[in-house]
Amino acid sequence: MSYFPQTGAGSIAQFPLQRTRQWRWISNQMESGETIMLPDAPASRIAWKLQYTDVTAAEAARFNTLFAAAQGQYGSFLFVDPMANLLAWSEDFTRPDWQPGLLHISPGANDPLGMTRASLAVNPEQAEQSLTQTLNFPGDYVACFSIWARSDSSTAFGLTRDGLRSNFALTPAWARYSISGTGIAGAPNSVFSVVIGAGQTVQIFGPQAEAQPAASSYKQTSAAAGIYPETYFASDELPMTCTGPGLFAFEIDLISRAQS
Repeated sequence: MSYFPQTGAGSIAQFPLQRTRQWRWISNQMESGETIMLPDAPASRIAWKLQYTDVTAAEAARFNTLFAAAQGQYGSFLFVDPMANLLAWSEDFTRPDWQPGLLHISPGANDPLGMTRASLAVNPEQAEQSLTQTLNFPGDYVACFSIWARSDSSTAFGLTRDGLRSNFALTPAWARYSISGTGIAGAPNSVFSVVIGAGQTVQIFGPQAEAQPAASSYKQTSAAAGIYPETYFASDELPMTCTGPGLFAFEIDLISRAQS
């Protein structure tokens, strides 16, 4: 599947950008005068208006290549919401989106925001265990995977994205840990994992995966959202303006089929 390119800095979009959700309703006027209206969920759309400035010739070529491959408005490609936490159920690890291995995870622990939305993760085994979620997120994309964690003892703790791993020594104070980079080149999916050492107990809160090189403010999520495999250019033209030696500016309008 084709996917929307990131810039050389590892971002999907530049600011300002605009995201508009569009719903459609089916209305039926009865002979009695009564009107029946029902939502047409499959017809829901998200419109994106993206503006780019100071884009290099190499970066501009990636957008032109996708536009040519899609034949303008005709073909679809994958687009990732640049403002979303892509992980589903960021505060409910009992959901099937998460694979907890042999970890024992209990909700209702104190969190770094002064509430009780964190979870206690206990590894009773003699080997590392992982809390994992797999996303339809291209391995070539740069991503930042982050989470808050703490432990009352010095604890072996790691974050992984495919083959990339970073290890951390936790402290009793809450801190936000993160890793950044690409995954497996050419892979259609990415696997994000929290790794807890043998016999260790850790409080965790707010895992977040983003299509950018650094973590932004935490966004609580429920059902999976933010990855749109059916996205189209909204125009059959992609004009670009040369703003300096080897630099370009342009605007792109996209339409994504919204997830139900």
